[in-house]
Amino acid sequence: MTAVAVVEPAGRWAVRLQTAMVAVMVLLLAWTPAACSGARILAVFPYNGHSHFAMVEPLMVALSERGHHVTVISPFPRRKDGGGGRGYVDVDVSDTLPPVISQLNVTEEFEYHVDPVTGLRDLWRMNHRVCETTFEHPLVRALINEPRNFDVVFTEAFATDCFAAFAHAYDAPLVSIRTSDYSPQLNRCVANPQNPAYLVNHLLTYTSRGMSFVQRVVNALATHFGAVGYHAFSDGPSTELVRRHFGPSTPPVPEIARQRTALVLVNAHHSLTQPRPTVPNAVEVGGLHIAQTAELENAVNEWSDYCDLCDQGVIYVSFGSLLKGSSFPLQFTTAFVQAFEALPYCVLWKYEGELMSKRIKVSKWMPQQQILSHRNVKAFITHGGLMGVMEAVHFAVPMIGIPVFGDQQSNVANCVAKGVAIGMDHQQITVEKLIKNILAVVTDSKYKSKVSELSVRFRDRPSSALETAVFWTEYVIRHGNATNTASLAINLDIYQYFLLDVVGVGLSILVFLFYIMFRIKKCIR
Repeated sequence: MTAVAVVEPAGRWAVRLQTAMVAVMVLLLAWTPAACSGARILAVFPYNGHSHFAMVEPLMVALSERGHHVTVISPFPRRKDGGGGRGYVDVDVSDTLPPVISQLNVTEEFEYHVDPVTGLRDLWRMNHRVCETTFEHPLVRALINEPRNFDVVFTEAFATDCFAAFAHAYDAPLVSIRTSDYSPQLNRCVANPQNPAYLVNHLLTYTSRGMSFVQRVVNALATHFGAVGYHAFSDGPSTELVRRHFGPSTPPVPEIARQRTALVLVNAHHSLTQPRPTVPNAVEVGGLHIAQTAELENAVNEWSDYCDLCDQGVIYVSFGSLLKGSSFPLQFTTAFVQAFEALPYCVLWKYEGELMSKRIKVSKWMPQQQILSHRNVKAFITHGGLMGVMEAVHFAVPMIGIPVFGDQQSNVANCVAKGVAIGMDHQQITVEKLIKNILAVVTDSKYKSKVSELSVRFRDRPSSALETAVFWTEYVIRHGNATNTASLAINLDIYQYFLLDVVGVGLSILVFLFYIMFRIKKCIR
């Protein structure tokens, strides 16, 4: 997933020139006098899965359009029509971290079940390689080695906190963006309550209402041992790596993350997941990446023309930006084609190959939000990625969820529990099941009714997700390291947090009183 490309000798001068140009631009921005109207922002998002960057890009563009100077380290440089003010500077690392788009082979990667411990360990190790590759990139080395100032540092709270070292190096507050739901390590970082008695781990398919005893045991183990595993497989190696690049006196990575985190923007909304208590500096901005409805409605192209002509309804199929749709087993694809041929609906399918069907229009890329916002789209067949789920709910499109890996299982389970989706196992797909489920979500009014109700709740906010993210980012910029929204619990040891010392003293006093009473009673006798 994170294969590193080797720069050929013939391109070394081009790389050096690019390094020099970016360094000059960054230095000019970094030495500009700071104010909230023109703060200096460093955004470190080198993870090369496009769905992750799709959430953060609108915020970076919006901040630059508001006059801030935004330096973005990523493998996804802006397109010419990508928006952004003059202060948006790309530090492009795609030569060593090439974007992973429609590359994950379902048959090869997910044919066999991998136990959760091994899966999470591999994820942490993969992200460690992303850290190492990023730090060693010439453009990033220039940022580390040259003296400059930034007023705030953005990173992604995913499977490593290694990039929090930039906040320590620049003595700047840290803003973390979580592109999925709350995780144990994120909650630990900001002291967010995570009681497993009722708060379900983001990778489990349980619903918080009515967990059985066994489910609560599994949930507790997943929550607490997940945090322990993160510390073992991520925090230690990340600290070693950071000290190699930022100096041996750099504090441990988890300490930097706890002490520097001023704000966490979480891709969640209580209407979709579970109501939960949060600390003031954990702010939900679910749907941050969703475009304004007016922009989508005014777009006229081959996709809108196709949907306009399909009065009988359109079924939209996409398995996300990471999975290669054509890598599913042949029987899987054949079942879909035969099911669609037996139904009267038009079909748009994000697919990298060719399909012998006049009813199905395929393309390796499709404007998903524009399609889902069209009035003729009746159902969305999805792998259950959180971005796509939020888009479907936003535009009130019922779903058929076919999860493959990661948090997709829990995302689909949440949608099924809320009555807006039907879940299916990707290894047990048949023509009959597909026809039955497609007809159900299209013709049974309860699915459309439920998703419409959920859409209203999801949209009903005092300000949009993007406006919320911009406000709290500028709040941190205005107050800097003095931002006082962090819970005091981040500085407590585990025995203090759970009052184990208080309980211990209380039990000791109780035992002592019982002993005194026993002695007195014995003396009276």
